[in-house]
Amino acid sequence: MKIGFYSCMTGMPWGGSEELWWRTARKMQVDGADVCVNYKWWPETARQLIQLEDSGGDVWLRNRPQGFWERKIVRARSMFNGQPGSERAWLEKTRPDAVLVTLGFHPDRIDVATACRALGIPYAINVQCASNTFFIHSDCLDEYRDWYRNAERVFFVSEENRIKMENNLAIQLDNYEIVANPFNMRPNDVPEYPSTEDGYSVACVGRLHFQSKGQDVVIAVFKQDKWRQRNIRVNFYGSDQGNRRQLEDLIQMHGIEDQLRYCGFKNKITDIWAENHALLLPSRYEGAPLVIVEAMLCNRIAIATNIGRNAELLDDGNTGFIAESATASLLDEALERAWQAREQWEHLGQLAGQRIRERYTLDPIGDFAARLKSLANDED
Repeated sequence: MKIGFYSCMTGMPWGGSEELWWRTARKMQVDGADVCVNYKWWPETARQLIQLEDSGGDVWLRNRPQGFWERKIVRARSMFNGQPGSERAWLEKTRPDAVLVTLGFHPDRIDVATACRALGIPYAINVQCASNTFFIHSDCLDEYRDWYRNAERVFFVSEENRIKMENNLAIQLDNYEIVANPFNMRPNDVPEYPSTEDGYSVACVGRLHFQSKGQDVVIAVFKQDKWRQRNIRVNFYGSDQGNRRQLEDLIQMHGIEDQLRYCGFKNKITDIWAENHALLLPSRYEGAPLVIVEAMLCNRIAIATNIGRNAELLDDGNTGFIAESATASLLDEALERAWQAREQWEHLGQLAGQRIRERYTLDPIGDFAARLKSLANDED
């Protein structure tokens, strides 16, 4: 059995949207399957791709810059064989039994699906994040609809994202399934609940990207007098994706450095929860934020916006507090409810740990690998 993995990632060398397909590919290699990958070229190849290649995988890096003689060869070959480097050329070379196409964001084009159909190769689509802030242009609508309708499966990471995608395409998808992304900790590594003697600390975890993660909304809430007077701190964790300067300058502009601070990026999730009592997630859009799963596994409550899978995992007023949208007034209302229940956070966090183990698979990779093997076997 050979499974092809095609990533639509173009904005950065690697991201959270790649973890599900990559870890699944690694597991399938261990289980004896052949793996081929189509990924955008970057000056420095991601270590994850190197690992796949070192384990026998065939990694095809598309859009690699070409020198003068390489361009000459490409033009000459294209007269006889189509376009080397194209999706079809990759499929003809590797001949996978099935292909998984992963989208980091729902508007990503899926031209590889057209090539799969032309060659009779079954394919599935994994949408890692959908938003209602970007709509597919009507000129492309038929093309996108064909890609989705003809997929063997369309895997979403939340029902909320599935609804957004159906609204975007203005069609109903009968070939979808909900899947779980892998988390980055061992389920039994639960750090102790920190002391509250010096006040309460909440962690805002996610890359510094206001457009999606909404850290600016947190500042809009905490610049209010009532929050300045309370013994609560917000610790921001995550890599910079363009807005660290604005974050730190806004904190300084409003004079709230004593309460809000940027703590950098931490590789070990449990280190964050050894220092914090709750998660604060003000995202404007998400697929299925793993920080919710990880916080709950660590027996912490979450104050989060109603996006992605959050409302499916959190019970509002019980294991978390949900703001209906990423606005200052709605986030303030959810935070206020949480603050009034702060003496119960430790107990509610323990309940959150129980609930997440009931609602979320503890083996996302094994489950997803089984689905992909089934997809390929259906065509044997």
